[in-house]
Amino acid sequence: MGRALGGSLAATVLLLTACGTDASPTSASDRSTSSAESSKAPSATPSESPSEPPSEPPSASPPAESPSPTPPTADGPPFPQSTEPQTAEPSGDWDLQLVDVRVGDHDGFDRVVLELSGTATPGWGVAWGDEAVAEGSGKVVPVAGDHVLTISASGTAMPEPGSYEVPQALAPAGEIAAVHVNGWFEGYIQVFAGIEGDERPFRVFTLTDPPRLVVDVAD
Repeated sequence: MGRALGGSLAATVLLLTACGTDASPTSASDRSTSSAESSKAPSATPSESPSEPPSEPPSASPPAESPSPTPPTADGPPFPQSTEPQTAEPSGDWDLQLVDVRVGDHDGFDRVVLELSGTATPGWGVAWGDEAVAEGSGKVVPVAGDHVLTISASGTAMPEPGSYEVPQALAPAGEIAAVHVNGWFEGYIQVFAGIEGDERPFRVFTLTDPPRLVVDVAD
């Protein structure tokens, strides 16, 4: 009976040993984390369990902190690669009034600025075309240049006495051959910018204090 008991114990030990060698170690890819997560994690410390490797190997120097996002500036976002139309919805009450329209020649781009008053943030619809078509009437407005960039600022109210006088033509600047401020129609202010040469990328963004809609056309 002693021999039978000893053989049974030996078989049990062999079985437990075999089970312990079946588990494979965790791969490096399973322990990897994103750069953002790594920057927040403290340096690796020994695991509480001796048989489990640390989640990350210790490093000679602490991981670099991820840079904090910076707010938009007057320089604007990067120019897109395409010349496709761009749109955005306004926010807040549709109470904006047109105060001024300015055109400027800058290093690498030409700029059109619509300055507004009110509490809303303007939206926009900006697109290339071969001619300037007035919203509402459908009439073609003569604008100098090879192509026309139509700018529609949304979130605007019916013009009040003393607001920007329309229609109005502005002097050229850089590659902008002409700017025609057409007027207001059902919450939208329409401006045409005639551009010399081919259609090119443009970027659109807003600024605050006062509210402004900015359109930059790459040279």
